Amino acid sequence: MRICIVGGGTAAACLVMALARALGSRNVDLVIVEPSDQLWRGRAYRMDRDEIVVNAPPTMMTLDPNDPEHAQRWLARHHDGSCAPNLWTQETFPPRHVYGRYLEETLSQTLDDLTGAGWRVTWLRRRVVSVEPDGDKALVGLEDGATVPCDYAVLCVGDPSGYDPYKLAGHPSYITRPYPVASTLDTVHQSASVAVIGCGLTAVDAVLGLRAQGHQGRITLLSRDGILAAVRRPRQVGRPTVMTPEIVRDRLECSSSPLRLSMVAALARAEALRAGATPGQIAAETSMADWGLSRVRRQLADREHVRDVDWLQVTTWALITTVHHWWPTLPRSDRQQFFRRYHRLWTSFTSPMPAATAGTLLEMADNGQLQVLRGLEEVTPAKQGFRVTAQHHTVEADVVIAAATAAPTAHPATPHELMDSLTRNGHGQRHPDGGLRVQPETGRLVDRSGRPQRSLLALGYLTSGTHYYMSGVPMLVWRSEAIAAAIAADSSTSVASASPGLPTP
Repeated sequence: MRICIVGGGTAAACLVMALARALGSRNVDLVIVEPSDQLWRGRAYRMDRDEIVVNAPPTMMTLDPNDPEHAQRWLARHHDGSCAPNLWTQETFPPRHVYGRYLEETLSQTLDDLTGAGWRVTWLRRRVVSVEPDGDKALVGLEDGATVPCDYAVLCVGDPSGYDPYKLAGHPSYITRPYPVASTLDTVHQSASVAVIGCGLTAVDAVLGLRAQGHQGRITLLSRDGILAAVRRPRQVGRPTVMTPEIVRDRLECSSSPLRLSMVAALARAEALRAGATPGQIAAETSMADWGLSRVRRQLADREHVRDVDWLQVTTWALITTVHHWWPTLPRSDRQQFFRRYHRLWTSFTSPMPAATAGTLLEMADNGQLQVLRGLEEVTPAKQGFRVTAQHHTVEADVVIAAATAAPTAHPATPHELMDSLTRNGHGQRHPDGGLRVQPETGRLVDRSGRPQRSLLALGYLTSGTHYYMSGVPMLVWRSEAIAAAIAADSSTSVASASPGLPTP
């Protein structure tokens, strides 16, 4: 059986691990097609400053869902001291580049083990330009005209374009992709005034990167709503009891009517109340009126009074672990309502920042170096630098850093060659909320006529419309398990055919 993985980033790493668990005893020819010079790390986990840390504890970043301590044990064995206690990036969060090394070394060992068990593993450093079914198999087309015939092609490609809503690409003082900050921000003069578009984790990392290199100039974070990444709470023991995957699945299977957003919100509220929340606490956390650094300051203070069971952690985990069940069933009108009302709050809570990072932002604000503005309206080039307008404020900036992501329903800023090829040939179908339509249970691409295709599957960015939340490692791991299970269960894989030759690696 030949499986071709298109892309070699973090999503592909999660998939390889899932395939190893599901197919380890079978005869597999694994082909990874990735044009860059390194595998598994992705842009966010490449070599960078120690101050740029992951935002989740190792137990949430493990590559093995059956072994929550897998990443923690690796860190204990291989920790190189880059999270020294005297750094303000402490707590239990390793630098992103250290986590990248965990990805690299874990995948290297896994592939060595699989090769020893009889797998053939090939890395083709080429760019894929087309993927199409070939009978009940698939054909992957490369940029040089060569093709890779395979039983399954799994698309693990990311968004090829930087987010550029104000059409500033090409301006010498406009930075489209902050990662890795050590190289992208090193040209920013220490005294330059900087405007960072976005208030999520990427924007926070841009601020930390500037601070780490001794930046002295004014930094302004701007977005439409001014909601920063929430402050991560101390890890507690509480688990969901009202909104679990089993309960949500049962409700979906037993009901003849579609699940509505109001029902999801009611379940989440019931979970929060069961875990000890008061109506006032729920209102405070879901209010868009509480924004900016004052929200961060309140959350950092609230963190000190977290009970043994933290209602906010329990409710957030309930939503994260069930979203891939209820999201695909929501009517389009409900999904649009979610984007308008809850999307920014969702990303804030599901992608929080460590408390030490929050303290650093407040310190910079108290020193007059950092401010946050909401109501972002326009960013335009000026004679020197840029003019940024946000509600009643106008900010002059020497440098602009794009650290926001496009709304899920937005089309890519630049054409996505592979997606366009699939939809043009009828082998794929665009999802109105982004990416391509896939069968939720298996990740199989849905063709023009609405039929899932046995040999074409996708994971990550391309499935963002079907699954909504695909940026976190836990979600990538869960969806990888589903794809690997679908391939393993496919009855036709029990009879292996001879694999044609491959292009030269």
